[in-house]
Amino acid sequence: MEAKKENSRVIKAAQTKKRIYDSALILFKRHGFGTSVDSIVEMAGVSKGSFYSHYNSKFSLIIDYVNNLDLGYADFFTSLPSDIPPSSMLILVTEKIMDVIINDVGIDLIKLSYEAQITKTVNTDIQLSYDRKLYQIYNQIIQLGVQQGEFKSTLDIESVSKHCIMSIRGITYEWCIRFPDFDPKDEIIKHLNLLLSGIKKG
Repeated sequence: MEAKKENSRVIKAAQTKKRIYDSALILFKRHGFGTSVDSIVEMAGVSKGSFYSHYNSKFSLIIDYVNNLDLGYADFFTSLPSDIPPSSMLILVTEKIMDVIINDVGIDLIKLSYEAQITKTVNTDIQLSYDRKLYQIYNQIIQLGVQQGEFKSTLDIESVSKHCIMSIRGITYEWCIRFPDFDPKDEIIKHLNLLLSGIKKG
Protein backbone atom coordinates (compact mmCIF):
# COMPACT_ATOMS: atom_id res chain seq x y z
CA MET A 1 0.00 0.00 0.00
CA GLU A 2 2.84 2.40 0.93
CA ALA A 3 4.56 1.63 -2.38
CA LYS A 4 1.36 2.52 -4.25
CA LYS A 5 1.12 5.84 -2.43
CA GLU A 6 4.76 6.59 -3.18
CA ASN A 7 4.26 5.78 -6.87
CA SER A 8 1.20 8.01 -6.94
CA ARG A 9 3.22 10.88 -5.40
CA VAL A 10 6.02 10.41 -7.91
CA ILE A 11 3.58 10.40 -10.85
CA LYS A 12 1.77 13.48 -9.53
CA ALA A 13 5.06 15.33 -9.02
CA ALA A 14 6.16 14.48 -12.57
CA GLN A 15 2.84 15.73 -13.95
CA THR A 16 3.14 18.97 -11.98
CA LYS A 17 6.69 19.54 -13.20
CA LYS A 18 5.58 18.95 -16.80
CA ARG A 19 2.72 21.46 -16.43
CA ILE A 20 5.16 24.05 -15.10
CA TYR A 21 7.68 23.31 -17.86
CA ASP A 22 5.10 23.39 -20.68
CA SER A 23 3.48 26.57 -19.36
CA ALA A 24 6.85 28.30 -19.08
CA LEU A 25 7.73 27.49 -22.70
CA ILE A 26 4.41 28.88 -23.93
CA LEU A 27 4.97 32.10 -21.97
CA PHE A 28 8.62 32.40 -23.02
CA LYS A 29 7.52 32.22 -26.65
CA ARG A 30 4.88 34.90 -26.06
CA HIS A 31 6.68 37.30 -23.75
CA GLY A 32 10.36 36.35 -23.62
CA PHE A 33 12.60 35.09 -20.85
CA GLY A 34 11.58 38.00 -18.66
CA THR A 35 8.32 36.13 -17.93
CA SER A 36 7.72 36.05 -14.17
CA VAL A 37 7.42 32.94 -12.00
CA ASP A 38 3.98 34.25 -10.96
CA SER A 39 2.81 34.14 -14.58
CA ILE A 40 4.18 30.62 -15.02
CA VAL A 41 2.47 29.18 -11.94
CA GLU A 42 -0.79 30.94 -12.81
CA MET A 43 -0.88 29.33 -16.25
CA ALA A 44 0.21 25.94 -14.85
CA GLY A 45 -2.44 26.08 -12.13
CA VAL A 46 0.04 25.30 -9.36
CA SER A 47 1.33 27.09 -6.30
CA LYS A 48 4.60 29.02 -6.16
CA GLY A 49 5.79 26.46 -3.63
CA SER A 50 5.24 23.71 -6.19
CA PHE A 51 7.34 25.65 -8.70
CA TYR A 52 10.25 25.99 -6.25
CA SER A 53 10.05 22.34 -5.26
CA HIS A 54 10.99 21.51 -8.87
CA TYR A 55 13.09 24.50 -9.95
CA ASN A 56 15.39 26.81 -8.00
CA SER A 57 14.48 29.65 -10.36
CA LYS A 58 13.13 30.23 -13.84
CA PHE A 59 16.76 30.16 -15.03
CA SER A 60 17.11 26.56 -13.85
CA LEU A 61 14.00 25.85 -15.94
CA ILE A 62 15.72 27.34 -19.00
CA ILE A 63 18.77 25.19 -18.24
CA ASP A 64 16.45 22.17 -18.05
CA TYR A 65 15.05 23.06 -21.48
CA VAL A 66 18.49 23.41 -23.09
CA ASN A 67 19.70 20.19 -21.45
CA ASN A 68 16.62 18.33 -22.71
CA LEU A 69 17.31 19.51 -26.26
CA ASP A 70 20.93 18.37 -26.00
CA LEU A 71 19.92 14.99 -24.58
CA GLY A 72 17.62 14.54 -27.57
CA TYR A 73 20.51 15.32 -29.92
CA ALA A 74 22.74 12.88 -28.03
CA ASP A 75 20.10 10.12 -28.27
CA PHE A 76 19.83 10.71 -32.00
CA PHE A 77 23.62 10.61 -32.39
CA THR A 78 23.97 7.32 -30.50
CA SER A 79 21.15 5.81 -32.58
CA LEU A 80 23.09 6.30 -35.82
CA PRO A 81 24.61 3.16 -37.39
CA SER A 82 28.27 2.85 -36.39
CA ASP A 83 29.33 1.94 -39.93
CA ILE A 84 28.38 5.23 -41.59
CA PRO A 85 31.21 7.69 -42.26
CA PRO A 86 31.73 10.56 -39.79
CA SER A 87 30.99 13.10 -42.56
CA SER A 88 27.51 11.57 -42.89
CA MET A 89 27.10 11.64 -39.09
CA LEU A 90 27.96 15.34 -39.15
CA ILE A 91 25.28 16.06 -41.75
CA LEU A 92 22.61 13.88 -40.10
CA VAL A 93 23.14 15.31 -36.60
CA THR A 94 23.06 18.86 -37.94
CA GLU A 95 19.89 18.15 -39.94
CA LYS A 96 18.30 16.81 -36.75
CA ILE A 97 19.29 19.95 -34.83
CA MET A 98 17.83 22.19 -37.53
CA ASP A 99 14.60 20.16 -37.58
CA VAL A 100 14.25 20.68 -33.82
CA ILE A 101 15.04 24.40 -34.07
CA ILE A 102 12.54 24.94 -36.91
CA ASN A 103 9.70 22.65 -35.80
CA ASP A 104 9.97 22.39 -32.00
CA VAL A 105 11.73 25.50 -30.71
CA GLY A 106 10.30 27.78 -33.39
CA ILE A 107 11.20 31.17 -34.78
CA ASP A 108 9.73 33.20 -31.89
CA LEU A 109 11.66 31.48 -29.11
CA ILE A 110 14.85 31.50 -31.19
CA LYS A 111 14.54 35.27 -31.64
CA LEU A 112 14.00 35.72 -27.92
CA SER A 113 16.97 33.49 -27.20
CA TYR A 114 19.25 35.64 -29.36
CA GLU A 115 17.88 38.80 -27.77
CA ALA A 116 18.63 37.41 -24.30
CA GLN A 117 22.14 36.37 -25.32
CA ILE A 118 22.92 39.78 -26.82
CA THR A 119 21.37 41.99 -24.13
CA LYS A 120 22.45 39.76 -21.19
CA THR A 121 19.08 40.44 -19.55
CA VAL A 122 19.03 36.86 -18.27
CA ASN A 123 21.74 34.31 -17.59
CA THR A 124 22.42 32.42 -20.83
CA ASP A 125 25.68 30.76 -19.76
CA ILE A 126 24.28 27.26 -20.31
CA GLN A 127 23.50 28.05 -23.96
CA LEU A 128 26.98 29.41 -24.60
CA SER A 129 29.00 26.97 -22.50
CA TYR A 130 31.61 24.90 -24.34
CA ASP A 131 30.80 22.12 -21.84
CA ARG A 132 27.38 21.66 -23.43
CA LYS A 133 26.55 18.15 -24.62
CA LEU A 134 26.17 19.62 -28.10
CA TYR A 135 29.89 20.46 -28.29
CA GLN A 136 30.77 17.00 -27.01
CA ILE A 137 28.76 15.39 -29.83
CA TYR A 138 30.60 17.36 -32.50
CA ASN A 139 33.93 16.67 -30.81
CA GLN A 140 33.20 12.93 -30.98
CA ILE A 141 32.26 13.10 -34.66
CA ILE A 142 35.34 15.09 -35.68
CA GLN A 143 37.61 12.89 -33.56
CA LEU A 144 36.10 9.78 -35.13
CA GLY A 145 36.72 11.23 -38.61
CA VAL A 146 40.37 11.80 -37.76
CA GLN A 147 40.77 8.33 -36.22
CA GLN A 148 39.18 6.62 -39.23
CA GLY A 149 41.27 8.61 -41.66
CA GLU A 150 38.35 10.42 -43.32
CA PHE A 151 39.41 13.81 -41.93
CA LYS A 152 42.88 15.38 -41.91
CA SER A 153 45.03 14.24 -39.00
CA THR A 154 46.29 17.81 -38.44
CA LEU A 155 42.86 19.16 -37.48
CA ASP A 156 42.32 21.05 -34.25
CA ILE A 157 39.30 18.94 -33.24
CA GLU A 158 37.95 21.37 -30.64
CA SER A 159 38.23 24.33 -33.01
CA VAL A 160 36.42 22.52 -35.85
CA SER A 161 33.68 21.44 -33.42
CA LYS A 162 33.20 25.03 -32.28
CA HIS A 163 32.98 26.21 -35.88
CA CYS A 164 30.23 23.66 -36.56
CA ILE A 165 28.18 25.15 -33.71
CA MET A 166 28.99 28.70 -34.78
CA SER A 167 27.76 27.91 -38.29
CA ILE A 168 24.44 26.64 -36.87
CA ARG A 169 24.12 29.77 -34.74
CA GLY A 170 24.99 32.07 -37.63
CA ILE A 171 22.60 30.48 -40.10
CA THR A 172 19.84 30.38 -37.49
CA TYR A 173 20.40 34.10 -36.91
CA GLU A 174 20.15 34.64 -40.67
CA TRP A 175 16.85 32.73 -40.56
CA CYS A 176 15.59 35.15 -37.90
CA ILE A 177 16.35 38.28 -39.93
CA ARG A 178 15.21 36.88 -43.29
CA PHE A 179 12.18 34.86 -42.10
CA PRO A 180 10.18 33.49 -43.90
CA ASP A 181 12.24 33.84 -47.11
CA PHE A 182 15.15 31.68 -45.98
CA ASP A 183 15.59 27.92 -45.60
CA PRO A 184 18.01 27.38 -42.70
CA LYS A 185 18.19 23.62 -43.11
CA ASP A 186 19.14 23.84 -46.78
CA GLU A 187 21.70 26.57 -46.08
CA ILE A 188 23.37 24.75 -43.17
CA ILE A 189 23.87 21.65 -45.31
CA LYS A 190 25.45 23.77 -48.07
CA HIS A 191 27.72 25.33 -45.46
CA LEU A 192 28.72 21.98 -43.94
CA ASN A 193 29.56 20.58 -47.36
CA LEU A 194 31.92 23.52 -47.84
CA LEU A 195 33.45 22.85 -44.42
CA LEU A 196 33.80 19.13 -45.17
CA SER A 197 35.61 19.90 -48.42
CA GLY A 198 38.24 21.63 -46.31
CA ILE A 199 38.68 19.03 -43.55
CA LYS A 200 38.45 15.81 -45.55
CA LYS A 201 41.58 14.09 -46.75
CA GLY A 202 42.22 14.70 -50.43
